[in-house]
Amino acid sequence: MAIYVTPFVDVGVDTNIYASGDALGAKASFPNLPEHGVIEAIIVIDRDSENVNLDLVLFRTDIAGSAANAAFAPTDAELSTLVGSVLVDTWKSFSTNSMGIETNIGLPYWARTGSLYFQCVTRGTPTYTAATDLLIALAIVH
Repeated sequence: MAIYVTPFVDVGVDTNIYASGDALGAKASFPNLPEHGVIEAIIVIDRDSENVNLDLVLFRTDIAGSAANAAFAPTDAELSTLVGSVLVDTWKSFSTNSMGIETNIGLPYWARTGSLYFQCVTRGTPTYTAATDLLIALAIVH
């Protein structure tokens, strides 16, 4: 078994105030993944120290996604390609930024195309100062 940690992916957040349940940033993807594996950890860099809990919702095929700062509204067809959802609610604050991390997840996936698609959903009301304030990576056992 090997461990693969993806490069960080920029979520592309909006700089207006969010409402809980909004799509946090744009739809994005983790490319060049092992075809199958188990997601063991999620690492989030929050450059603005908002420390707002979020759901990372993963799909095995590309989705249309919801616009940043709009209600997260996947279609029934998109939900049929759902890999799972993980709540990130453990935060470590530093002087001007922070990191969120969830470990021991154990979420298996199969990504026939080598990519997993995702959208984040906020569970709070953050206001980011820059579009590049939120980054996410996965740690995968394969």
